[in-house]
Amino acid sequence: LHSYPSVNEGWSQLAAMHCVMLPDLLGLENFRPPLLEMLARRWQDRCLEIREAAQALLLAELRRIGQVGRKETIDMWAPYLPVYVDNVMSPGVTAESIQAVTVSPDSLGSETKVQEEEPDLADDDIAAGCLPGFQMKKVSASHEERSKQATAIVLLGVIGAEFGAEIEPPKFITRPRSSSQVPEGFGLTSGGSNYSLARHTCKALTFLLLQPPSPRLPAHTTVRRTAIDLIGRGFTVWEPYMDVSAVLMGLLELCADAEKQLANITMGLPLSPAADSARSARHALSLIATARPSAFITTIAKEVHRHTALAANTQSQQNVHTTTLARAKGEILRVIEILVEKMPLDVVELIVEVTDIIMYCLEGSLVKKKGLQECFPAICKFYMVSYCERSHRIAVGAKHGSVALYDVRTGKCQAIHGHKGPITAVSFAPDGRFLATYSNSDSHICFWQMNTSLLGSIGMLNSAPQLRCIKTYQVPPVQPASPGSQNVLKLARLIWTSNRNVILMAHDGKEHRFIV
Repeated sequence: LHSYPSVNEGWSQLAAMHCVMLPDLLGLENFRPPLLEMLARRWQDRCLEIREAAQALLLAELRRIGQVGRKETIDMWAPYLPVYVDNVMSPGVTAESIQAVTVSPDSLGSETKVQEEEPDLADDDIAAGCLPGFQMKKVSASHEERSKQATAIVLLGVIGAEFGAEIEPPKFITRPRSSSQVPEGFGLTSGGSNYSLARHTCKALTFLLLQPPSPRLPAHTTVRRTAIDLIGRGFTVWEPYMDVSAVLMGLLELCADAEKQLANITMGLPLSPAADSARSARHALSLIATARPSAFITTIAKEVHRHTALAANTQSQQNVHTTTLARAKGEILRVIEILVEKMPLDVVELIVEVTDIIMYCLEGSLVKKKGLQECFPAICKFYMVSYCERSHRIAVGAKHGSVALYDVRTGKCQAIHGHKGPITAVSFAPDGRFLATYSNSDSHICFWQMNTSLLGSIGMLNSAPQLRCIKTYQVPPVQPASPGSQNVLKLARLIWTSNRNVILMAHDGKEHRFIV
């Protein structure tokens, strides 16, 4: 009996996949294509089985109709796309429709300026969150236009998220995308790439995510959840046009309590609206982080530094524990753990920023009591990260050759410059008196003596260096097992055999022994 929900889900997926294959099974002459707008309205249906089927069928149909069909779809629905921020016209959007659908920030921010309330739209949830832009006299017409606006946001959002990369210049296909190489739209609209339509779609999606809950746009509606999903799916397309920090904070706000909301969910039962939003936001964060690890890490690190500076202000002490960042520490660590597992090379590129985030999210007293290995084992897999249980310090070797030394007790960090290239490995001596650092790039191993004075050991000598270099040795460089692979992260590690004896162990088993 308990397996019935999973069996039901399996049959649902099988039926959806059968429908996806119908064009091939029946032949195009006998196949009647589904209505795109109907599938779009079910993109985030409350029923998970219907939601998954609608997404599979819509994506399959968009692939089947090709670029020409997607162009026709874009041109058909672009006039209904609400313009929330500016009046830059998109190809296919008339001046009259721009004037009709443009919503000024003042009217969005003030409930008193919004037109009369619509009747209950519970039977048509996809339209419930889309603010009416067309000034219609009849309620039915206004409801119809609202529904078209919501459908336009979904269809253009899906096309942009899933097919936006197809309009990139061919020469950039195999290269990492930079600010000068981002797609200028999505689709072969009149005159080429549709720059402003991509921007307007992004603005509509971010508006639906970030707009505070109100009677007009409740906190948990289908269209808001759809915006969350499409922002995650198409982040690399929308990124040039959005405030990344605001979007990430908005998503973290929605999933800050995800563990509580999703802990007692029974398989097969519908999710509550809040739990469904948390689930979607959590998934979107994972997609964003894996699609653009550097953007996620640097943005969160900047927020951490800003929040830390705010916490240092005594006037703000009462508020720092209730901010989104403070409440979402568990979710941030979950995403960092995903990045460490799936994209370790990207994490190493920004290993100090990642450690800043981890140090903010972990309780210092807990790390002091249990150690970094137990509190967050994922980061300890890197040879350029080391924790000393005796002195409660964390050493992190950075790409540019410096060592970041964190004091768990005070939360402060000190940068020490000692190498001319990326640091391959660091390790504390068992008694905590020495730190060894090795860079395969500059072929040197350095030994640092820790500040063991009473005041220095408790972090009171802020102006004095916490460690000084006492010895440096040149070492033959280690060659990776295969170029261009993740083996570069496992080139060599440092192993202390006593308080003064250390071994530099290469990946091929070769050893270099040193005495401090």
